[in-house]
Amino acid sequence: MPSPIQIERTRVAYLFGGDAQSGLVRRSGEDVLNLGSTDIWRLRSDPENFVRLHIPGNFHRVRVRPRLDNIATILNLVTDPELNPKVLEAADRFLRGFPGRIINAPAAVLASGRDRVSRLLVGIEGLIVPPVARFKGRSHLAQAAIERAGVTFPAILRLPGTHNGEVVALLSGPEELEARLDPAKTYLLTSFVDARGGEPLYNKLRLYWFGDAPLMRHRLVSDRWNVHGPDRERFMPSQPHWIEVERDLLARGLDGLPEPARSAMRAIRARMPLDYFGIDFALLPDGRALLFEANATMNFFPLSTNPLFDYTAAPIEAAARPLFDRLIAADGR
Repeated sequence: MPSPIQIERTRVAYLFGGDAQSGLVRRSGEDVLNLGSTDIWRLRSDPENFVRLHIPGNFHRVRVRPRLDNIATILNLVTDPELNPKVLEAADRFLRGFPGRIINAPAAVLASGRDRVSRLLVGIEGLIVPPVARFKGRSHLAQAAIERAGVTFPAILRLPGTHNGEVVALLSGPEELEARLDPAKTYLLTSFVDARGGEPLYNKLRLYWFGDAPLMRHRLVSDRWNVHGPDRERFMPSQPHWIEVERDLLARGLDGLPEPARSAMRAIRARMPLDYFGIDFALLPDGRALLFEANATMNFFPLSTNPLFDYTAAPIEAAARPLFDRLIAADGR
């Protein structure tokens, strides 16, 4: 009796999709960007060489399932558990028994919401982790969740699944919170910690982990508490000192952080179940880190085209590509 034909697994598949999508699963195509995903795939040396693995929101109704016969590695680009829980759960079921590698397994992504990560990372030496409460928009539910999580005011109110610095408000107390609540919505409330320590400016850093390889992406400063990407062009051109501080840090990488923050970043890597993810944090005056968030829904692009910040563009992309290629090619974390 002839032995069954063994198909060599050599291809990389990009897993993408969204709960809001419906339709057939298509085998080819170039668009791999959906709400609640990341553009990290563009770091591959050959970003167009991929197999499309599309999981729509109605995947349970799709009769013809994608074939994975020649797939060696699946790169999961569905990264937000708040926006795409149905797709992540469907992908987790579909991929059970898959013999190849899955980078950022759907089950691991499902466990990476803000409140769950806050509980996961609390207690790391050198890291301040503000508590996060999750609740439906009713006063008694909010109060119970706030007391249970230990959230204090002032506090940042967000909707789950929001990014790019998008917040509902920075609230001074429970009365302001109650005025903002909508019973039809779910909220996240995070204790606000002022990282300035008497200094005039706020700061935000981003570190990526590609497997066990770290990469510093930026160190922004701003006169506003909600530090975000646009502050680079709006505020930093007038800050030559902080431009040089950022330039030096990006050149030195993780070793350029103070020891408490550096150790905390490595401890986060050890605890997080994700294969690739980013960490947004601030540096405190005593060298510790203040966590903002840690998840895989952090875009790497766009890069600055301002000549003042040329050190954040081509050199950082050139440093990231081999790290990402190695993650895709590796036999394990």
